[in-house]
Amino acid sequence: MENKKGMKVEPLNFFSNDMTVAKDQLAHNHLKLTYQRDSVTDLEQKHKEWAQEDTAS
Repeated sequence: MENKKGMKVEPLNFFSNDMTVAKDQLAHNHLKLTYQRDSVTDLEQKHKEWAQEDTAS
């Protein structure tokens, strides 16, 4: 059994030093994610309404 304290673990990098992204591209991606999040929320609310209508019928 190995000693976990003695092991040196490299931290995970969630970025790349070789790649750059323009600020407008970041803003565009943020807008797309916001739209998708809102769409999923709207769809979830519609499904809940439809389920209530089905149980009421």
